[in-house]
Amino acid sequence: MNKATSERHERRHLHFDALVKLARERFDQIPDHRRCPDFSLTDTLMAGLALFSLKDPSLLAFCRRPLDHNLRSVFGLKAIPSDTQMREILDEVGPGEVRPFFKDVFRQLQRGKVLEDYVFLEGCYLVALDGVEYYCSKKVHCDHCMTRQHHNGEVSYYHQMLGAVIVHPDFSEVIPLAPEPIHRQDGHQKNDCERNAARRWLKNFRQDHPHLPIIVIEDALSSNAPHIRDLRAAGCHFILGVMSDNYFSPDDNYECCHKWSE
Repeated sequence: MNKATSERHERRHLHFDALVKLARERFDQIPDHRRCPDFSLTDTLMAGLALFSLKDPSLLAFCRRPLDHNLRSVFGLKAIPSDTQMREILDEVGPGEVRPFFKDVFRQLQRGKVLEDYVFLEGCYLVALDGVEYYCSKKVHCDHCMTRQHHNGEVSYYHQMLGAVIVHPDFSEVIPLAPEPIHRQDGHQKNDCERNAARRWLKNFRQDHPHLPIIVIEDALSSNAPHIRDLRAAGCHFILGVMSDNYFSPDDNYECCHKWSE
């Protein structure tokens, strides 16, 4: 087998259809405790994947989409749940239950030698971490919603997550890693925060990828001693932004850039 044939063989698991099939196989392993459901949990999760893959402007717009060839042949859907059904079904799925799928895709990228192109400096990969708000409402909320009090007395309920992707300045494509939810924790009255989510993310990341050498890049909100301690404890190099008015106590004794010699 020549080199070109070998590379095609290694990367045949990376085309879109193969990755969608990989997702369905992983979703099939998530237990569904409902009795005689109209839509299986796997089909509902696949519908959620299709929603983002096809870039519909909203959940309602996706649910009103006709059942076309892409949904049938690519995602294996025989029908589309309503927006209410999707919310009720997927609300019962914990983020940790879909986390293994990110590792499945990562393993295929390693197998296909795609990751080799993303090495940035001294064998390390760049991992961008940042928080993003993906839901906000003044009416609809759950026990895990965080709250934001406005000057006029109104309250907004919202959810955030800490997103993580492997990036490279030469490529517009990024490689997503499992995100970490930022939401009110069970039994807590106070809002969760990005720093706590980052601590959880680092722990989970090192469980999934104990030896992957990375350089974490973050904005100035992450330039604080507790977070830098967490990064070092996880064996991560890092580059953190610093605003001109950032203040560091001399007692912190931490730098914003990890010395490569350490």
